[in-house]
Amino acid sequence: MTSKLINLFALGAVLAGQSVGVLAMPVNNSYIQASAKEIRGFLGGYSRPTVYLDQNACGEPQANAMACGPYTISVGTDFLQQQESSYGDYVAKFILAHEWGHTVQYTYNINRQAPMQELQADCVGGTFAKYAETNLRYPSFIENAVASARDAADYQEHGTPSQRDYYSRYGYANGFSACMNRI
Repeated sequence: MTSKLINLFALGAVLAGQSVGVLAMPVNNSYIQASAKEIRGFLGGYSRPTVYLDQNACGEPQANAMACGPYTISVGTDFLQQQESSYGDYVAKFILAHEWGHTVQYTYNINRQAPMQELQADCVGGTFAKYAETNLRYPSFIENAVASARDAADYQEHGTPSQRDYYSRYGYANGFSACMNRI
């Protein structure tokens, strides 16, 4: 019933000439902790960080998404909600998996030159997108995740849009070991 009402609302907005954004999952503490549990089920053998919500746990000026060592990931629910609203459901999971990739790098003392450090984390995000689709039965969200990563490219620290696209898809296609051993 609810989805029919949402679809009718969206249809009405389109007919009235209004744009309709992506209808996103609500990103809250429950969603983030459930996502962390899913990622821990996949990557927990490599690192087991604590995920802090809206606490600027890494000392960052605003809560977005950041790993600051092998044991800490700091995320902002507003940032992740904006990403899901802009790019689609489950993008927050990809972002969280990307940050988890950084905790793996910290744990194993992997320190690549920019932008390869970030691109390796994109690769890890791609591996989780595939795992979520294959093992957790999520609908594919790699296209949404890649769109988010491309738009966050900065041509320096995080790489170019095409690099972020390539390495996210590389992880999706080739798996975690390929991300760690070939990048």
